[in-house]
Amino acid sequence: MVALCNVRFGKSNDDVRAIQNALIAAGFIIPVGATGFFGEQTKAAYAAWQRNLGFTRSAADGFPGCVSLTKLGNKAGFSVDCREPGGIAKSSVGFSRNSGIIIDKPTARAFAEQACDKTGAPRAWVTGVSNGANLITLINRESGFRPNAVNKNDVNANGPVQPDGAKLNCSRGYAQVIPGTFAEHHEEGTSNQIYDPVANIAAAINYIWSRYGDISRVQQANPALPPAGY
Repeated sequence: MVALCNVRFGKSNDDVRAIQNALIAAGFIIPVGATGFFGEQTKAAYAAWQRNLGFTRSAADGFPGCVSLTKLGNKAGFSVDCREPGGIAKSSVGFSRNSGIIIDKPTARAFAEQACDKTGAPRAWVTGVSNGANLITLINRESGFRPNAVNKNDVNANGPVQPDGAKLNCSRGYAQVIPGTFAEHHEEGTSNQIYDPVANIAAAINYIWSRYGDISRVQQANPALPPAGY
């Protein structure tokens, strides 16, 4: 069994090694071999696999999706689990605020590093990847390093009022995730509280992987580009 959530760009694990072996067996070149690390060479080989399936443009970007990975598994003889293992029901999301957390960049950075460790994201996501995109820029733009931040005015601000005094679907926390996104992309082993710094950032990381493939493609995380929603 290979889990889709494990074969993300920048991760190192046995599931990555399994898809590397499958790609190599199918005739797609990975010069360094099946190392278990999903880097640029694996991305290029996977993009070639996607093109071989007939995918084009963003559907052949080298970032695995459920359809392409399942087809690779069928060819190589392994099954694929496309679920987010830590996902929770939206009704299970808690709205308790934090207390005593310092509102500054070093504190946010420490929590971001913990979230990377929890999710398996490279710590380069905190310091900056190849094009400079990083979680610190995203967090600063989204919340100003305020772990209890809540946006009561954007398009998501609807639904019944919750114990924190904000409507259900408001964006919350360091990375300003909405409850539905937090629940769907919740990281296993983290708190169910949406304001919890590590849980909040970890859910954002999993969402970025799912939607963009890598943080380098998120404009809101790139200090060289103007702010934009993500």
